[in-house]
Amino acid sequence: ADAVSDDVHNEGSEEGDLQLKPPSEENELVASENATGTDTIPHEENEAPEDLSDTSDAGWDTDLEIEEEKDEYDPTGCKDYFNTCNVLGIIPVSSFVKTLREGKTEVMLRHHGLGPKGAKAIAIALTTNTVVSYLDISDNGLEGAGGIAIATMLKDNNYIVHLDLSDNFLGSPAAFAMANMAKVNSTITHCYLSGNCFDDKAAEPIGEMIRGSYRITHLNLSRNEFGEEGGIILGSALAESEVLQFLDLSWNHIRGKGAIAIAEGLKSSQTLRVLNMSDNGFGNEGAIALANALKLNTTLEELDISNNRIGGNGATAISKVLSTNDGLKVLKLGKNPLMPNYIEPILNAVKGNVNSPLLSLSFERNTFSLVGEKLVKELKEAHPNLEIVFAATEGHQIEKPIPPPLEKLKRYAVDNKLELKDLFQSFDKEYCGLLSEEDFRNALTHISAPLLEIEKRRLIKQFQKEKVKDGQENENQKEEDQTETQPVVFVDYTALLSNQ
Repeated sequence: ADAVSDDVHNEGSEEGDLQLKPPSEENELVASENATGTDTIPHEENEAPEDLSDTSDAGWDTDLEIEEEKDEYDPTGCKDYFNTCNVLGIIPVSSFVKTLREGKTEVMLRHHGLGPKGAKAIAIALTTNTVVSYLDISDNGLEGAGGIAIATMLKDNNYIVHLDLSDNFLGSPAAFAMANMAKVNSTITHCYLSGNCFDDKAAEPIGEMIRGSYRITHLNLSRNEFGEEGGIILGSALAESEVLQFLDLSWNHIRGKGAIAIAEGLKSSQTLRVLNMSDNGFGNEGAIALANALKLNTTLEELDISNNRIGGNGATAISKVLSTNDGLKVLKLGKNPLMPNYIEPILNAVKGNVNSPLLSLSFERNTFSLVGEKLVKELKEAHPNLEIVFAATEGHQIEKPIPPPLEKLKRYAVDNKLELKDLFQSFDKEYCGLLSEEDFRNALTHISAPLLEIEKRRLIKQFQKEKVKDGQENENQKEEDQTETQPVVFVDYTALLSNQ
C-alpha cells in the first residue's frame, strides 16, 4: 500500500495537474454544487466571474427556434399555374407562361384546346394577377366547369376589362355563375359569350347579369339558342339596364313576342347605342315593333335587322320612322325579301329628313329599280356623307363592284373577331410561312369563309409560291430529274397578311 501511494504521489508531481483530494473534501464540493444548482468553475486570478443572472436566450442556438420558410409572393401567378397544372396532370401552355412572365396585358389563347382543366389552371393563375386586362380564351371547349372556374376567378380579379369566352359550350350552369360574378365584378366592360349553347333556361341568369352589372357596356350573345321566351326575359332586362351600350343578339331564334319584348326594352333604354338583331327571322311583326321603338328611343345609333324575312309592311313602318328620326346613323336591312317598290319609300323618307344623321344604309343583296337608282343619286347630293349599299339595278350591271377576295376575307375576319394569322399558323406544321393549297383551303373552310370557288382560286394564284416538294437537290440531279419533278404550289400567307 505504501508503495502504491508513493507511485501515485510521484506521478502527480511529474504531471503537475493531477491531485487527489481526500474523500471528505470531495463530498463537500458535490454537496455545494447540488445546493447552488450550478457548476463551480475555477477562475484565473484577477478574472471576473461570468454573470449568470442574464436569463435571456440571445446568442443561443436551439432546436426550438426554427424559422418558417415563407414562399416569395409571385404577382404573375406563374408559380400557382405550374402547381395547378401538376396537380391536374396537364401540360402548361408555354405562350400563357410567357405572357405572364413578360408582364403583358393581353392573354390571347384562342383555339388551344384548353378544356375544363386548362381553364381551371388559368383561373387560379389569374386570381392574383394584377397586370392582365384582356383575356380571350374563345373556342377552347371549356364547357360548364371551365366557365364556372373563370367566373369564380373574376369575383376576385378586378383588373380584367375585356373577356371573350365565345364558342366554349358553356351552357346554363356557367350562365348562372357569370350572373353571380357580374354582381360583384367592378372592371369588366366588354363581355363576349357568343356560341355557348345558351337557351331560354340560360336567359334568366343572363337577364340578371344585364340588370345586375354596373360596368358591362358591351355584351355579345350572338349564335346562341334564345327563343321567344328568352327574348321576353332579355327584353325586360334591357329596359332596366343603366349601362349597356352594345348588344348583339344575332343568329338566335327570337321571334314573335320575344322580338316585341326586345323592342319594348329598346323604348325604355337610355344607354343602348348599338343593337344587332340580324338572322332571327322575326318578320314584319318584329320590324314594326322595332320601328315603333325608334319613335321613342333617342340613344340608338346603329341597328342591324338583316336577314329577318321583313317584307312590305315592315318596310312601310321603317320608312315612316326614318322620316323623323334624328339619331340613327347606321341601318342594315340587307338579305330581306324587299322588292324595289318596298325600298323606294325608305329612300324617299331619308331624302325628306333634313336632320337625318344616317351615314350608312345597307340593302345588301337587294336590287333597285331605275327609280331607286335615281333616288340614290339625289340622296347622295342631299347627304354627301351617306353610303348606300345595294346589289344591282334591275336590268343593269352591278353599280358597286364586288370587293376582291382578299378584302372580302379580311372584312369577314374583322366582323367575326377572327385572327387570320393564328388561323394560318395553326395549319402551318413546318412554321415556314407557307401552306399547301389543300391546307389553305382547309383553313378557309374551318372559319366558313364566305368565298366562292373562283375567289379561292384567285387568292391562291395571287399569293402562290412554287416549291420543290422534296427540298433542294444537287445540280446534277436537277438536270436529270427536271422533267420528272414537278413544283408544288404553296400559298405564301405571310404575304397575304401583309398585303393592304
